[in-house]
Amino acid sequence: MTLAFRELFSEEFHRLDNGDPLLISLIGAGGKTSTLMWLAQAFYRQGRRVLFTTTTKMYRPAASTYHHLWIGQPSSASNTPAITAWFSHYQPESNKVEGLNCQQIDEIKQQGEFDVILVEADGSRGLPLKAPARHEPCIPSNSDCVIALTGGQVVNRPANPQQIHRWAIFSELTGINAGDCLNQRVFSWLISHPQGMFKGTPPDARRIWLVNQFSHSDNQPDPAWHQVLRQDPLLSAIWLGSVQETPPIRHCLRRVAQQSF
Repeated sequence: MTLAFRELFSEEFHRLDNGDPLLISLIGAGGKTSTLMWLAQAFYRQGRRVLFTTTTKMYRPAASTYHHLWIGQPSSASNTPAITAWFSHYQPESNKVEGLNCQQIDEIKQQGEFDVILVEADGSRGLPLKAPARHEPCIPSNSDCVIALTGGQVVNRPANPQQIHRWAIFSELTGINAGDCLNQRVFSWLISHPQGMFKGTPPDARRIWLVNQFSHSDNQPDPAWHQVLRQDPLLSAIWLGSVQETPPIRHCLRRVAQQSF
């Protein structure tokens, strides 16, 4: 069952409708930048002032993805709906931008000049799956929602070290070897482990697992997905879909009165 954008973010829109700014951090692997751009455009279409940035590095976004670009010192924030991209430095040789630190982002939220702040808070070198290193991820402490991504092409497939960022950490954390199936048991463990997928997530932030580029998006979700949701009481929802398609989210399993959709 596909849901409208406001339904996917019903709790977050409750905050926005009450005049409170919203901070969403994206972590994991398998399409964080594409997800960031989808969210920026979607919140902008809802009439919001949107800021996006990163706490690591990312490729300089295309001009079509924003209305205002700040590198270094900010300009005046827009009083009308717009998308602003803000970074600390630009590296022409790599065409990458360096983002803001967590403290800066927390302060920006408190200032209230933006309705929605979107942060790419992790790196994965373009791979579909990862385990965080000691210094990762870099999630602002005032995040209201943390979305952890996994590339759908690795789910229920044999573990391939070449597809998994920080394979040594991943293997030690999950107890699997190359060739073992990346099944429901592995992801349940990775999601619930303190050093796993949601490592560093603020205690009160809503947790969403987004399985992106999900190849079976037109089919009903396997019952194993519901089992993953039931096994971790901190996990609010599982989204299955592909953020570069329409609709981006094909299935939403969420913890609402013991029901999933």
